[in-house]
Amino acid sequence: MKVNRETKRLYVGGLSQDISVADLQNQFSRFGEVSDVEIITRKDDQGNPQKVFAYINISVAEADLKKSIFYVIQRDSSDEENSSIV
Repeated sequence: MKVNRETKRLYVGGLSQDISVADLQNQFSRFGEVSDVEIITRKDDQGNPQKVFAYINISVAEADLKKSIFYVIQRDSSDEENSSIV
């Protein structure tokens, strides 16, 4: 049975300032083929980081997409203070 994969652009917010492209690729490659990761850091007027988020392009089956979303939510609720992803 062939699995239908679609390319999705995921938004992942609340990231640590120390997160890297490789970190996100490693975490999300378990769910599908990651083709691009863009990390964005918004800074205040003094140049201090205020918000870190990422867009991840991933070719993923619908079932695996749901697993990846559950994974991010689960990490957020279980290890909020020390998590590097959400």
